[in-house]
Amino acid sequence: MLTGKKGIDFSTRSFFQFSILKQLLTDDNFKNFVKYVGNYEAFVQDWIFKQMVQQFSKGDGGLRNMENKHLKVIIKRIKEAVVNAQAKVSERAAGEGEVKVRSIQLFIQDICSNLRKELVIPKDALEAVLALNTAKPEEFSRCLMLIVDEMEQSFTAEFYTGGDVRAKLDMLPFKPQKELFNRVFGCGRQCPFCSAPCEAGGKSHTEHFTSIHRPQGIGRMSDLSSSKLVTDVCSSGVASECRFRTRETEGKFHPYKDYRSIYPDWLIQPDTSIQASDYWKYVFARFNKKFSKEYKAEPADLPFIWRLITQKQAMESLEESFKMKKQEEE
Repeated sequence: MLTGKKGIDFSTRSFFQFSILKQLLTDDNFKNFVKYVGNYEAFVQDWIFKQMVQQFSKGDGGLRNMENKHLKVIIKRIKEAVVNAQAKVSERAAGEGEVKVRSIQLFIQDICSNLRKELVIPKDALEAVLALNTAKPEEFSRCLMLIVDEMEQSFTAEFYTGGDVRAKLDMLPFKPQKELFNRVFGCGRQCPFCSAPCEAGGKSHTEHFTSIHRPQGIGRMSDLSSSKLVTDVCSSGVASECRFRTRETEGKFHPYKDYRSIYPDWLIQPDTSIQASDYWKYVFARFNKKFSKEYKAEPADLPFIWRLITQKQAMESLEESFKMKKQEEE
């Protein structure tokens, strides 16, 4: 997924976020915005999974081709391991005597040793083969090569019968969408006020931050007296004399300026001059009533100019925020 036509969407955190926000804007689906804001990590992992299913379902470069490619690599390694084990048998035969060195046990152990990086062979299964097999290495290797060829044909036929891509991905011993999320992002924490995702890379950071905060009403924050959704961004909130009340404050009012005593791992730079981007202004204006209904609050008193922002302007704002236009020109 990190290569090919879709690879650019997953190459960096910025491309990743831009791709998702662009699709949200294009799809114009309120429920998707709610899911994205409400549980960012879960939404993104689900989005990744859908992208995987879509890409792997294609005829060219699909899952079947990937399966065949990996199968050929594994088959090649198995055959190389058998050939190398046969060479060791010959070496031993030249120096230690026919009966002793042509031991099938040593031959099988050599094969397993050659494949230790590619295959996990259960110890009990190996011991059973070593105890029961009395064949000569030459006979065993011929039978093994035939079985490997039959196995390749069987798996190839199975791959070509199709099968549900979603089911195959679900059957993996790990969740590829989670692995990709952790690889590109590492952190799924969200701003406690506006729900914007943390932009710090990896998982080892001790402080969370985001450079693009949203109107706090997008993240469920409402005015304590009027119950109206808040239009201010977090940067101006923490610079004000206002107070907030969240689940973490146990229902008590707390000064925004002292937010770090409640959220010590979040760093929000106070700045009253910062405004929300046109992207989030457009989204807020587009779904103001729906957000208020979803959050059981009153609609925000939005500036009139927010209602004049078009979807095209919102997209341009998104591109500017993530420097997409500049990169495309380069």
